[in-house]
Amino acid sequence: MTLLVAAAVLIAAVTHASWNAIAHGIRDQLLAFTLVGGGGMLGGLALLPFAPAPAADAWPYLLASAAVHVVYQLLLMRSFHLGDFGQMYPIARGTAPLVVTVAAAVFVGERPDRWQAAGIALASAGLVGVALWGIRGSLRPATGESGGGDGNGG
Repeated sequence: MTLLVAAAVLIAAVTHASWNAIAHGIRDQLLAFTLVGGGGMLGGLALLPFAPAPAADAWPYLLASAAVHVVYQLLLMRSFHLGDFGQMYPIARGTAPLVVTVAAAVFVGERPDRWQAAGIALASAGLVGVALWGIRGSLRPATGESGGGDGNGG
């Protein structure tokens, strides 16, 4: 791995953690998602002069990808309304690799080998496990389970 690639990965990790911390602190989830999306758009616009335009054949896929992303964001906002951010975000991130793997297998015939499948399962189980660890007594509607306990996880 080159120094440039390592730096890009670290910068991406820091910016991702930063905007998630900012989003977590904003109670109006629509505002938070708008600010995060707007920041991404500004970054993309700043890079626009340095990249060629996508090929004409790519535009339907770009538009479909944008539509899927908007639906994902709306569903994610809804899950934050139904459950705790600290639980819903890891569940969303933990299930995404599984969803993408299944979609890739169904729609384009891409199937992971056993090591890739084990890695996807381990990463997803870890993130979902972290999210579900603290909900013992107060299961929220977003997880599809009924409440109980004192409402404070115990």
